[in-house]
Amino acid sequence: MAKPLALDRQTTDILERKLRKHLQDEYGFELGQFEALDLLDYLAETLGPLYYNQALYDAQAVLRKRADDLIEAVSAIEKPVKL
Repeated sequence: MAKPLALDRQTTDILERKLRKHLQDEYGFELGQFEALDLLDYLAETLGPLYYNQALYDAQAVLRKRADDLIEAVSAIEKPVKL
């Protein structure tokens, strides 16, 4: 089973403050520090895997393209065979 994503404390603190500020500025909703951290945990658990998987699919597409480019490059230097 994959290890759950864990952000360092500094990043978590920054995200918590940004979330609280966004909710206050955009919706006039005040959220306490612990509630914001709980919301961040919930978002990480529910949305995190979706973004993570999409990033993996994007990386696979890049690797596939590069592999195709390498195959083309090798094919381009192939010598003709006379039998």
